[in-house]
Amino acid sequence: IFAIILALIVISCETKNEQTNDVESGLIEITKAQFVSEKMQIGEPMMHPFADAVSVTGNIVPSVDGKAQISLPLSGLINKIHCKPGQYIGRGGAIFEISGNELLDLQKDYAESSAIISRLKSEYLRTKELYLDKISTQKDLNLAESSYLAENAKLNSLKMKLANIGLDVTKIEKGEFYSNFTLKSPINGFVSGINATLGQYVEPQQIIAEIIDDKSFQLKLSVFEKDINKIRIGQTVEFNLNGSKSQNYQAIINSVGKNIQTDSKSIECYAIIGNNNNLNIVANQFIEGKVYTSVDSVISIPESAIINSENDSYILEYVKEDGDKFYFKKIKVKTGRKSDKYIELLEKLQSAKLLINGVYNIAIE
Repeated sequence: IFAIILALIVISCETKNEQTNDVESGLIEITKAQFVSEKMQIGEPMMHPFADAVSVTGNIVPSVDGKAQISLPLSGLINKIHCKPGQYIGRGGAIFEISGNELLDLQKDYAESSAIISRLKSEYLRTKELYLDKISTQKDLNLAESSYLAENAKLNSLKMKLANIGLDVTKIEKGEFYSNFTLKSPINGFVSGINATLGQYVEPQQIIAEIIDDKSFQLKLSVFEKDINKIRIGQTVEFNLNGSKSQNYQAIINSVGKNIQTDSKSIECYAIIGNNNNLNIVANQFIEGKVYTSVDSVISIPESAIINSENDSYILEYVKEDGDKFYFKKIKVKTGRKSDKYIELLEKLQSAKLLINGVYNIAIE
């Protein structure tokens, strides 16, 4: 029985991990069979780019010319609503149809002024001829001229008001009045809200609709005061939406704020989103990201080459190959930044070769 137990112990020891530590030389031995089965690799340190970044949060917002708040040029009643929230509308597209007494009064005043201006112009020209023939006085000429110019100014003002709401003034001069006018969109975009109902009487100062151009979306970033001196126009922003870090997008800083927001103690910066046609984004959507402030290349190794033990970091430096074994030496290293599964080495290695993959099962004690 004792002989059987002893044989089992020997067989068990032989089937264990083939890695051994040479106590006398201080080297770690790894058999070639283990090297292959653990998919180990020997490599060298390399130059890898590392970027310093400033963490930021922010929102998706339209540019200053990508948002329109719609109000009436004059008081009136809402006769028709030609759109609904979420609908796309092109520039010049109909939004509301408006009617009311103010519209009729404006046309009446224009038609009357148009008729008066013809008479005043004739009187002014006749008085001017009489003055040149020394029949009329300077006072008569001044009175005729001032009356004509005052009425002409009134006519031009009324004409501009009617043109702004899209009415043909030549028809109004003939007494053909419009019973309503159409309020049109000043930009391309989506209707984000309508604050009006049919039959509602609306004053000019009321905002009754809002249109946002999604092609103008940009990032509004909040940067803390301690980091603002690192931010420059042209720097790259890498951001994600809704806290999902599985998909990153890029933008470019195009504006750096010059004042601190009193509520958040941060500075607002703006960035242009790259290729936003492929993004499903909405106004005021929250984003998180990083602004890459500088990029440099330093000596680095893959993170898979690092063995961590009691707050220290080690690598296995290649020493030699002898028969069916590789020999490595444990070296303590100081590491720095991490980027794309690479880690910065803060000191130069004496040897150029080391084990860069498959170190996770190796005991270094």
